[in-house]
Amino acid sequence: MSTAPTPPSSHPQPGPGSPTGPFPPPPPRPPRRRGWFARQSEGVRITIIGAVIAGVFSLGGAVLTAALTDRGDGPPDAKPSARQTPAATTGTPAPATASKPPSQVSSDGPSSTPRESGDPSADEGSAPPASESYEESYAEQTMSLGLPPGSDLGSIDFDAPGTHRYTDDEWAALEEKAGETGVPVEADLTYRQSVYGILALKNGRNAAQLQSTEPSEKAADCARAARVGGFTEARMHEWDLPAKTVLCVVTDKGNIARVVITGFIGGDSSTIGEPPTQIGLRVTLWKPRA
Repeated sequence: MSTAPTPPSSHPQPGPGSPTGPFPPPPPRPPRRRGWFARQSEGVRITIIGAVIAGVFSLGGAVLTAALTDRGDGPPDAKPSARQTPAATTGTPAPATASKPPSQVSSDGPSSTPRESGDPSADEGSAPPASESYEESYAEQTMSLGLPPGSDLGSIDFDAPGTHRYTDDEWAALEEKAGETGVPVEADLTYRQSVYGILALKNGRNAAQLQSTEPSEKAADCARAARVGGFTEARMHEWDLPAKTVLCVVTDKGNIARVVITGFIGGDSSTIGEPPTQIGLRVTLWKPRA
């Protein structure tokens, strides 16, 4: 009995070293394609990511602001709308000057404000208050105050006007009487003591010493300076009151005296203890206007 040969198989036979099994191994997969973003460098990718995040936050802030504005609750730093004016909150109609042409707005001018009578910024032509209104009693009156020897003293009364010389006893009696009655002695300034030459303002007066660079000759200016005061006495042996010094004095009767030192007679300014024996004065007196 003969045996027929086996037909060849349609499946390839594994060669030597090939893996055994019914199927061959799958072919290798092709490499995955990289997108545009993946192909960029790390720095470019970081920049793109940051821009995207910033855009998201900006968009979110715009949306939030719009939502709050629609509700009428603006953010803390939001500016009020043009409809919100102080007049609207107080119930007073808003002024219409903003709608006027520039010529109409400028023609309105600032509103006048009442000034107090004592306001120094008031116009010079306005009438001064009663306490600053004076009438001239005498002007540019030449006077002289002498320094007596020993214990005597010279005095000057601007209200009279006049000068007088007193002994020490006479002056002591006048001061004692003034203390008993409460009425000041009539003299406004005294000049005594031949060594020191004390020029003194008496009680019941007020005075200010002004330099020659303060030349105002108005009664009101002199009165204001005198009320501020500052001058009580000067030792003339020191020669610290030069010529052209101005003394503004409120007398015991309430009058205003502007006293200008015009010069000196006697004495020696280069020697200690040699005051001038005579002081030249030029006086103007004002009385309060009734």
